Amino acid sequence: MVETTDQNSQPLNYNIQQRFHFIELIIQWEGRLTTNHLQQHFGVSRSNASQLIQDYLALNPHSLIYNNSLKGYQASDNFIPKFKQLDLTNYLKTTQASMQDQSKYLTWLNSPLAPIQPDKVRGVLQALKQKLRVDVGYASIASPEFESRIISPHNLVFDGTRWHVRAYCEKNQDFRDFVLTRFSGEYEFEGAAQFDQKHDTLWQTHLNVIIEPDPRLAQNKARIIALDHQMQLQPNGRYQRTLKIRAALLLYLLKQLGVVSYHVNPEAQQIILSPECLAQLQPYLPR
Repeated sequence: MVETTDQNSQPLNYNIQQRFHFIELIIQWEGRLTTNHLQQHFGVSRSNASQLIQDYLALNPHSLIYNNSLKGYQASDNFIPKFKQLDLTNYLKTTQASMQDQSKYLTWLNSPLAPIQPDKVRGVLQALKQKLRVDVGYASIASPEFESRIISPHNLVFDGTRWHVRAYCEKNQDFRDFVLTRFSGEYEFEGAAQFDQKHDTLWQTHLNVIIEPDPRLAQNKARIIALDHQMQLQPNGRYQRTLKIRAALLLYLLKQLGVVSYHVNPEAQQIILSPECLAQLQPYLPR
């Protein structure tokens, strides 16, 4: 979520950010905002809900208009969301608690690999928050037995299946991703971290990943795949979409897209990286 400032250029506190983010989620996905939305979700009075909407409008003038026939606020032509994370998943997760009947039509398929024992990663999380070096026990496929690693964590990453921590590794003298479930739970702090994300070249490098339907597909099938992946018809006559990603996270995205391997059956493959994109990404792909 972005840090938003008020009219006096003062950062908004966390609670206000949460409320304004909720307003934008409702406007984005339901198309109509009422005081009842805010009353139910935050447990506030009608007058407080009305004031919250007015506070949002004071920060974002002319962004919402009141529709008498709908008895609620709608987005105006000037509506520009100030917060990130306005996707459908965030909307459903945010509103789940206040939508009592949501469980009737909403099903989450959680990753079976995501649950983690808290005692295994507390030290890593503390080092991350306090910017510390930490000596941890870690096992990998290459080294199945737990061995001591001194790392300086700078970011937690969920790849859609597993949690990782991005950290500087003193053994490899480079930044690496460590799977959280592979820590032993033994740790010892070694002072302030000397490396953070600004030193991580791959983290600071941003790439464009361009996807398109498998060219072996018939045009009518390619159009369906384009709809699935929100691709647009380009001047070159091909459906394409550009996704921005940090170089450090590239392989996770490619696995999610299913373009790491190539299927003989185009219906199974569905999408590919554009040839031009694949050439540009070569320096960041495994040898």
